[in-house]
Amino acid sequence: MAEISVLLPVSLVADGQGLLDKTIKVGVVARALAIFRVREVVVYDDRDPHLTDPREEARLITTILRYIETPQYLRKYLFPKRKELRYAGMLPPLRTPHHPLRGEKESPGDFREAVVVRTEARRSILEMGLGERGVLGERVRVGERLTVKLGRKIGGKRILVERVSKEESGEYWGYEVTSEGSLADTLKRFKAYFKIGTSRYGKKLEELIRELTERKPERVVAVFGGPRQGLYRICEREGRKADELFDIVANTIPNQGTATVRTEEAVFVTLALINAVM
Repeated sequence: MAEISVLLPVSLVADGQGLLDKTIKVGVVARALAIFRVREVVVYDDRDPHLTDPREEARLITTILRYIETPQYLRKYLFPKRKELRYAGMLPPLRTPHHPLRGEKESPGDFREAVVVRTEARRSILEMGLGERGVLGERVRVGERLTVKLGRKIGGKRILVERVSKEESGEYWGYEVTSEGSLADTLKRFKAYFKIGTSRYGKKLEELIRELTERKPERVVAVFGGPRQGLYRICEREGRKADELFDIVANTIPNQGTATVRTEEAVFVTLALINAVM
């Protein structure tokens, strides 16, 4: 299965009617990212002239995306009260493997997400969402989030753990979130990826399917425009041509029955298509 990344515009929620509406929109996107096993999502500056503070919008989107990706038992440790999270209670659960329910992933050899709550001599004490705290045999900065592998129980309510990478879990372990500059600059990081732009003015869906089928890329990045300007307009504002930046710009929703397709809707449709073909 190909590794998938997604680029979203900072204007993603610019058409939202207040913080509640914007929060719900980002929650829909987060569900799509998790359902289709996206590894990284990057918020880029699409230079929407209607945005008064792009940095504030980027902070809102990235904060909500990171919050919903974080297991519930760690959120109070990693997210102090912030205005961006006022309506966090409206966000849907992801239910990915790293968001276990009670009774899940509690045995030796299981993987969990954890956060360092304090250090003692040459070890760190971790919160893991269990009745017992984790003990890691190294000093790690308080507040740092880790992926750990559970070991045996030791004296008191503590469990020895081993620090591991997300990949070692062998399961989908959530997405990373970053925020960067312009579209062209952001795409420089994805040179080794098959780059898919999405636009109603793009090539026919059949051409995208053929390209994916024939090339069988190991890494794919899907890029989306904003609610007020599409990819071609964004490229034009940067003085670039879409054909220079993407391997293909495709219309993933041909014959749409509505005047417009919201970005969060396009994310679902496009990722479903890539998932089906790859």
